[in-house]
Amino acid sequence: MLTLPTNMSLKDWADQAVLDLSDFGSFSKLQNPDLWQDWAIQFLSPISLGGFTIPVPYDFGDWREWADRLCGELA
Repeated sequence: MLTLPTNMSLKDWADQAVLDLSDFGSFSKLQNPDLWQDWAIQFLSPISLGGFTIPVPYDFGDWREWADRLCGELA
């Protein structure tokens, strides 16, 4: 369902995630990689990915750890 971040840059993975999740809503693209947590918070919207346990990005210091957890939850 969601592309794993393996061997991808943050920007490339974020662009792909927006495409992968487009059936669930309209998500914005990542503009500033330094603000990845602010970008990622959009996936917690209850109408976006309701029914899944989405990890809170502010609980993670590394984007890849958060992305791996997100992928696992959506698998």
